[in-house]
Amino acid sequence: MKKIISIMTFIFLLMSSAAFALDTMPNFTLEDINGDQVNSEELLNKKAVIIDFWAKWCTPCKKALPHLSDLQEEYANLANVVCITIDKARDKDKAKSFVKSKRYDFITLFDPNKSVSDMLNVSTIPRTFIVNGNGEIVFKHEGYTQGDEYELEAELRKVIYKDITIKELEGIFPPEELPEPTTYIIPKYPEKAHDEEIQTDIILDIEILEDGTVGDVNIISACKDPAHGFENAAVDAARQWIFKPIMVDNVAVKRRVLYPVRFRIEKYER
Repeated sequence: MKKIISIMTFIFLLMSSAAFALDTMPNFTLEDINGDQVNSEELLNKKAVIIDFWAKWCTPCKKALPHLSDLQEEYANLANVVCITIDKARDKDKAKSFVKSKRYDFITLFDPNKSVSDMLNVSTIPRTFIVNGNGEIVFKHEGYTQGDEYELEAELRKVIYKDITIKELEGIFPPEELPEPTTYIIPKYPEKAHDEEIQTDIILDIEILEDGTVGDVNIISACKDPAHGFENAAVDAARQWIFKPIMVDNVAVKRRVLYPVRFRIEKYER
């Protein structure tokens, strides 16, 4: 009986270790495109890390890489984008030439023996992870189809802007630079919160679509007590807003913006 219990304990510990490994970025060292050795701990010097596994023979992977490079350029001060190729050692030079010819901005690492991809149970590529500054894996995605890059960016912004304050927001994105809705619906003040004279700030991450309507809406900074319902009120209103389309080179584009919603009780003198 003791032997059976020991075996079961060992299996439980083994399964627990595997589950834990899936939720944290493993420690590893791989060679980069310049021939230098990069340790995974060096990648955690910012608020988030995107890790993407790819190979030169993988068509969906190559379609995703330009968007990953764009994310590195857009969020260079807040995140590291790391693309790890699992091409075999004999194809390393081809993969290196491919990345250099495209002038991608992300960090390129080589995992020809699949030592790191195996640690993360990568069986299909592209396989993408978002890791927060504590090394915790907070998002996973498999494959690539057009439009996946918008979901990836939204999830990244949840991490890098988590719990940002109004003051911090204004320091990064001055109010005068925020797009103003041409159609604005005032968020409904939750009745119970109003009666109790509770005030708060909610910060939303809003996706403005090509036609100026609002697509995805995420909560970045919430009320300490979600039971008051400020978040739902802010999101419900924001989904009805309409903005002037955002133009880049005379072409309407999607754009995500952080938008503050202030719930304030107005006092009137009698």
